[in-house]
Amino acid sequence: MNNPDFAIPVREPDQTGLDDTILPFAVKALDLRGRIVRLGPAVDSILTSHDYPAPVAKLLGEAIVLTVMLGSSLKIDGRFILQTQSDGPVRMLVVDFTSPGNVRACARFDAKHVAAAIAANAADPGKLLGHGHLAMTIDQGPDMSRYQGLGATGRRRPRTRRA
Repeated sequence: MNNPDFAIPVREPDQTGLDDTILPFAVKALDLRGRIVRLGPAVDSILTSHDYPAPVAKLLGEAIVLTVMLGSSLKIDGRFILQTQSDGPVRMLVVDFTSPGNVRACARFDAKHVAAAIAANAADPGKLLGHGHLAMTIDQGPDMSRYQGLGATGRRRPRTRRA
């Protein structure tokens, strides 16, 4: 596979209004709950307003879907923000979901390093992000405290001991 296909599927929005929807569901017999997120024009307008290389656009699109899915599950009106900052070719991703359904997003990347990753067939999400931090923030408004969870992207580097 020397020439990977990073094409992002393009299609016309559904005339029946199924695009840009979030459908919660529950299967009581299995005690199972979830959400189906289907984005069309909302994510298309974000990705087409920037000149992202295909692997960066795909990574940002996946981050948008994840943020919308998690943000829409909150029982409050507010904001859910997903952010990454790393040493990889995609240095930063930010997705901001404001309930009841507004989303915006952007990515900062090093074009030369992304092009090199594509040429080396190494443009998978983990390598594009590299090592760094992931933050998820819940903002309930000016009268409430923010909640933030922090994590790491990529594998942890082995620690070396000093003698």
